Amino acid sequence: MNPQPQRNDPCPCGSGLKYKKCCLIQDISRPPADPDNPEQVRTQALKLISEKKWDEAIRKLKSIEQKHSNPHLVFEALAASHEAIDDYLKASEYCEKALASAPEVRKGELLVRLGTSRACAGRIEKASEAFREALAHIEKPEEKAHISRMSLVLERIVRGEENPHFFLIQVELQRAFSDMEDEDYQSASARLERIHPLDPEDPVILYNLGVVYTFLKREKEALASFERAVQIEPGYVQAWYNMGQIYLILEKDFSRALNCFDKAATLRPDYVSAHHQKGVAWELLGDLDKAVAAWRKTLELDPRNKQAEGNIERVTGGPEPATTPTR
Repeated sequence: MNPQPQRNDPCPCGSGLKYKKCCLIQDISRPPADPDNPEQVRTQALKLISEKKWDEAIRKLKSIEQKHSNPHLVFEALAASHEAIDDYLKASEYCEKALASAPEVRKGELLVRLGTSRACAGRIEKASEAFREALAHIEKPEEKAHISRMSLVLERIVRGEENPHFFLIQVELQRAFSDMEDEDYQSASARLERIHPLDPEDPVILYNLGVVYTFLKREKEALASFERAVQIEPGYVQAWYNMGQIYLILEKDFSRALNCFDKAATLRPDYVSAHHQKGVAWELLGDLDKAVAAWRKTLELDPRNKQAEGNIERVTGGPEPATTPTR
């Protein structure tokens, strides 16, 4: 057990300051934890939410449901926690409770959230009702337009013209993107795998499955996902490029890699990285003239590309001559 630091000791937080100049000030100013203080409990719960400890957060929030002076704040946090664990019916219930005590300024956003949760739970008519009510509480034209678009999607679902899981897929996709930004690829893959059966022909889901599988070193599954994505959407440039990277670096199949990079560069002629990687593939296949041509195209698109410059110099034995801009 570490002894309590003295005032003139180095601060244990590692700041380099003396304890009296650093954390001692914070320790003095910070009020002691009070397990019976609803606001402190809510703050602790919000910290747990930020750490994705949803079940612990829910337990803390439920302990102050009837005690907090602004109950809508507790209900909103409970709704968010249940959304995070895909319990959209319970999330809807807490959105409804929040609306009962929320100030007018919060009602528009809460109604949109309620409509989305209901739609994710398959309660389409109730979702439409929430969106219609939200329009009466929102003034910004762009927000009204967004709600109207969501209402039109619900109408298409009712007519059988749209995937009934549309809202769930979009919400889960956004959560998967957030997981990927946090480099939580395991969580992202679980979300994407959960929604893939709901729309097996969605190239966006397939592409992102390929991305997370690549990070998880599940290369065979990544290739299968990218290949299926371009079968469905042949113009999916980034899927072609990522396939090329796997074939080049991991599979050592340079001909297939070249085909993928060539496809990406054809679809997007200004795709600098695709042209550069074409050069790498050509070099590995033994055709240095075509490699240099690909790197020269790279420099044409990106004159400051040091990789392409270095590759040309290495292969040709001299620097690439400077070009005079044409008038």
